[in-house]
Amino acid sequence: MRQAVHRIGEPSHADMTIATSVYRNYSPAGQGIGVMPLVENARVLEIGFGSGDLLRALLARNNEVYGTDVSERIVETARENGLGNVFLVDVSETPLPFADDLFDAVYCYEVFEHLTNPYRLFVEIRRVLRAGCPLFFSVPSQEYSMGYGPGRHTFVYPGLLERHNLERFFTQMYFKIEAYRENADGIIHHRNYRLTNMKHLGLPDVMEVIIGDYPVPTLYGEILDAQSLEQEIDRETQPYFDVLEGVVQAEDWHSFDSIAGIILRYYPEHYMLHLKMAEIALRAENREKARHLLGNILTMAGLPESVAAEIRITLTHI
Repeated sequence: MRQAVHRIGEPSHADMTIATSVYRNYSPAGQGIGVMPLVENARVLEIGFGSGDLLRALLARNNEVYGTDVSERIVETARENGLGNVFLVDVSETPLPFADDLFDAVYCYEVFEHLTNPYRLFVEIRRVLRAGCPLFFSVPSQEYSMGYGPGRHTFVYPGLLERHNLERFFTQMYFKIEAYRENADGIIHHRNYRLTNMKHLGLPDVMEVIIGDYPVPTLYGEILDAQSLEQEIDRETQPYFDVLEGVVQAEDWHSFDSIAGIILRYYPEHYMLHLKMAEIALRAENREKARHLLGNILTMAGLPESVAAEIRITLTHI
């Protein structure tokens, strides 16, 4: 395709991203007022307000409402119909025009999947939403709704919309899942969430996490439930154990100590991980290494007595 030449400083539609130009005059679809609870007596923002149905429903519940949308026509129509606090914003391209910690609740239905920069959306929501306050959020279910024809839904980032990956994204952006609900609107199925903004924890942004090294509990111990946290720790550490299995087969105990040291440093109180290392050493018949690891576990604060008793018995036999 031949591209038009544009000189810096000259006004041109080339300054807009394709996404912005595509949605500049789109027709609202989405879920209307949605299926999640409507707050009352609060200052509320809806991102991608479309038809305005949800803004009007929130107004009727004595809320002070604000809205943003990427469509000029939608914003103009909303203003003509008496919705004053509405703004033309492409949240992938520009910051939300609001102060930090301004809102008691944010609604964002069927927007995320259209964005070129979903990370920026969540950074901005986290900024303008008060800590501990709710984000009501929905997206189409990729597993059921993805497609390219009539009544189907194409996704900019397909893998991100799979439930497991989407919920990991929430966690990495420090939004805690409080409620989940599915519904169908014709052929499109939707995922609906109530999320809590956990920014008060003061944890590093995911971009900082990418270039750093952190134990999982430090990042997400206040966001994930106990079972999910343990599953995440297992997922995080399994590659280390895979390597440990290989180095003991090669009788490379120097490498074993180096890899075990990483686990010991980042998860000093997770006795189950230490037990796994001791079991690997025992299977390789390195009794001295196993005794050392088991002995360390006995010094851990809060170790269940039943576990301690089993370790003591094991130590008498090796």
